[in-house]
Order: sequence, then structure tokens, then C-alpha cells
Amino acid sequence: MAFNLPPLPWLRAFEASARLGNFTRAAEELLITPAAVSYQVRQLEQHLGYPLFDRVHRELALTRLGQTYLPSVEKAFSDLSIATVSVFGERGRKPVRFRCLNSFGQLWMIPRLSDFRQIYPDIELQMISASWAETLNPELFDIDIRFGDGTWTDGSVAFLVNDPVIPVCHPELSLDPALPDIQQLAEAERIDIMGVVDTWESYFRMFSHPVPKRNGLQVDQTLSALELAANGHGHALVLETLAAPYLESGRLVRSANRQLKSRHSYYLVTSGPLEALPGDAKLFCHWMSQKLAADAIT
Repeated sequence: MAFNLPPLPWLRAFEASARLGNFTRAAEELLITPAAVSYQVRQLEQHLGYPLFDRVHRELALTRLGQTYLPSVEKAFSDLSIATVSVFGERGRKPVRFRCLNSFGQLWMIPRLSDFRQIYPDIELQMISASWAETLNPELFDIDIRFGDGTWTDGSVAFLVNDPVIPVCHPELSLDPALPDIQQLAEAERIDIMGVVDTWESYFRMFSHPVPKRNGLQVDQTLSALELAANGHGHALVLETLAAPYLESGRLVRSANRQLKSRHSYYLVTSGPLEALPGDAKLFCHWMSQKLAADAIT
């Protein structure tokens, strides 16, 4: 099968120049001279018949066609890198170090790590737990899995998944299906998680119900809220992904079918572009993104 492709060095020079903003920085990454990078980009432009950059002093600005072309080139290199490492492995591997919130690590990540290990038995992982999102420290870990609004400025941010918030309780505290669920929840004991944006107050307002007074325990961790609910201490309002293990085991049931769209989401935060991560780290991110997407569908 014939492929109508420009030479790969030209495409690599274009991708690096677009990502780094000028030929000098691209040359440092590619270990060639700035003149060589400039030459390869011009050869690519001549091959395509269109300019990809507007040269503004020493900086580069993508043309409209360059902006359209770049995502496909980036994806092609990323896919090629993932496929190469998947089939042939990578020399000089280092552990993939990632940090995530305790609740996400315990309830979502750990139950699925056996799947990752089966697919990539030669990749070593190091998981660091955190209670709250903190500043990225690339010397301690490569990848930060955060939950929030995605407005962090200490690294590159990539969206992972948005998860609905659902009310859950011990089976013995199930609501009476013959009565309005929202009124029963207003009168029931409820567990509040401090520091979250998707609160019981938000839940009641979403369904146009007067906000009742607090009448239950307050905790600072989703894990604590789930354990309290599983032990019959009230109804908890939690992310569906985190409640899933409890629902599957039968320790908890949904209090009501009404759910709240979370104002926060899960994100990947890295010190540089995802494309610049080592091959093993890219494979881990790709696997996690696919798993989260599959869970969201099911």
C-alpha cells in the first residue's frame, strides 16, 4: 500500500517548531541546527504547496492551514510512538510515577491495575497518594491525576472524564418508592463532604427543592463518606465512579435515580505536553483514558 506522505524528518521538524515556538528550540530538541530545521520546514511547505508558518521576527505563528494540519501530525507521531513501545518495548525504562487522590487511587485505580499489568507486564508503576490537588513537582512524579475545574497553570492540562454525582445509602435505608424521593432525602440523615463544590445544597437546588438544614456527619474524604454510608450512617452524595465498587458489591444502593452533573472533572496534568512524555508514561495515560471512557459508557 502506497502512502502519500512527506518525509518524516520534515514532519518532525514542523511538529517540534509548532510546539516550541521557534526553530532554535526545535533544533535543541531534535539535535540538529536551527538552519536545518528551517530548511526541513520550508521543504515541507514546498511539498504541500502552502505556508504552514508566518515568520514574525524570531517567533513562529501557525497559519490557518498549519493550525488545521498540526493536530493530525501530533496524533500520528503519538500513535506511532505508542505502537512502537507496545510491540517492541523501550530501552532505558524508568518507572511511570503518577499521583492521584486517595479516593480515586483506592476505588478506581487499584482495582484496575491488574488489567494494566497483564497488558504491559514490563512497565513499572509508582503511585503516590494525595488528599488535595497540589503543585506539580516533575522531579517526584510524571503524571498528576486531578479532580477540579481544569484551570491549573503549573502544567499541561488534558481532560479525562466528567462524572455524575449520585446519592447512595445502605440497602436498609432505601427510600420508599411510593413517596417523593427528594422529600425523603430532605428528611433523611445526610453525610456532607467538606471542600467539594457538588454539595447536597446544589443537589436540592437542581431539583427545585428547598434546601434543608444539615442533619448528619461531615467528613473531609469521599472514602470516609462511602464507608459511613455503607455502615448505615446516612445518605452520601458522591461521584458515580467512586461509588461503583460499593454498588457492585451490594454494600450500597442508589438512594434515588436523580443525579447531579458535576461541576468538576478528572484531568491529567503533566509538566510538558503529553506528546513529550516517555513512551511508558504515554502508554499508561492512553490505557487510563480508554478505561475511564469505557466506564463512562457502561
